[in-house]
Amino acid sequence: MKESAKVKMGVHNRRRLGLSMVEVMAGVIIFTLIFIFVFRAFAPTATTSHSVLRGTTIAMNACNWYLNDLERAIQSEGALDSSDLGTKDITSRFTESEFSDIKLLRSLQATSEIKLENNLYTAKISFRWSNSEKDNNRPHHFEMFRLIVQPAF
Repeated sequence: MKESAKVKMGVHNRRRLGLSMVEVMAGVIIFTLIFIFVFRAFAPTATTSHSVLRGTTIAMNACNWYLNDLERAIQSEGALDSSDLGTKDITSRFTESEFSDIKLLRSLQATSEIKLENNLYTAKISFRWSNSEKDNNRPHHFEMFRLIVQPAF
């Protein structure tokens, strides 16, 4: 009689099938913790690579903008002013109002070098920047060249 009473009350010696909700939640928590630690281990490398790629894209777009503006001035005016020739610091031309992402290029230094020989302008622009304000160990550099023919009016 005692056995039948145990069966009616739900207490029996059969093996359980499946997992309980507590075991599932413990497994999810353990998986999440392991995933977070693995992600943190590899995240700095991915973040640095992404930062360099993004910075290079910003620098390329800014250099292209400057050289297009220079070419437009040569085509409309016929020539550049002699004060524009030579090597110049043009960092101040790249402001946040014209380039919203330019602030990502920390410690930006932009220089242009323009030469005129036989009605052919050689224009070179260089960008140097780092990932942070005081990061001198990993400077980045991007240059773009363009040849621009002086129009014959």
